[in-house]
Amino acid sequence: MVGSGSLVNYAAKKKTMLNIPDLLFGFFSLITILCSFVVVTSPSPVHAVLSLVGSFVGGGGLLFLFGAEYIGIIFFILYIGAISIVFLFVIMMLDIKQTEISERIQGRLSRYFPVGAILAFTVLSLFVYVLSNDSSVLYSINYLSYL
Repeated sequence: MVGSGSLVNYAAKKKTMLNIPDLLFGFFSLITILCSFVVVTSPSPVHAVLSLVGSFVGGGGLLFLFGAEYIGIIFFILYIGAISIVFLFVIMMLDIKQTEISERIQGRLSRYFPVGAILAFTVLSLFVYVLSNDSSVLYSINYLSYL
């Protein structure tokens, strides 16, 4: 009986520890989300493209982590090596001014923010509705509570 108590303690400790794949998933997800946010909010087009490269790196890392190595390699070669670099060359050749972009963004923000807020609220409410009414989600939550 002494061995069974230590097994329960070991299982409880093991359940709370994070292993390397969990940490890598969190790291690549965080990189992808933060770089994608910078792509959308950056006033500089060059910084936006460089953040897009970071977002592609995070996405490729997630694909490697999920076991889709071939797709991850294609993601790196195609998106980072070709498309992002072409975007960067086009932006550098167009020579877009910082002031032109900031003037256009401030005018659009007040016009499009309510539409974005309504869409975000609608999607979030649908997400909560589906999770609260889907029987498979409820059964899995009940099953996890027994563990």
